Amino acid sequence: MRARPRRRTRGPDTTVNITSLVDVTMMLLIIFILVAPILNQGIELRLPEATTAAPEPERGLRISLGPEGEVFLDGRPILPQRLDDELRNRARRDPELPVLLEGDHRLGYGAVLDVLDRARLAGLTRVSLATRPRDERP
Repeated sequence: MRARPRRRTRGPDTTVNITSLVDVTMMLLIIFILVAPILNQGIELRLPEATTAAPEPERGLRISLGPEGEVFLDGRPILPQRLDDELRNRARRDPELPVLLEGDHRLGYGAVLDVLDRARLAGLTRVSLATRPRDERP
């Protein structure tokens, strides 16, 4: 009689199945690619030029006005009705808070004056207008 070969007893499976890990990683990458452009909520402005352009203040409130009149507060879009409430709240906390008002060079004077007026009515009087340095031309 012939001896039967001994069967190897299998221990626990020590291989790592990374298929699900790769699937999850790919899904996260796809979500990041789709959401990343939305996270940039600021607005691209072309500021008017001025010879006396000064550096921006280190702290303070930034109000941006787009070419179509859209309003952004510290880079986030805000409705004009909500802007009044937010300005009053900030003025209550710090009446000396500097405000930097950025407006696209194509924007009408009335829109800039409206936001300037809203800031002053809220109690914020340290308002400056953002500009970019004028190119030195001979």
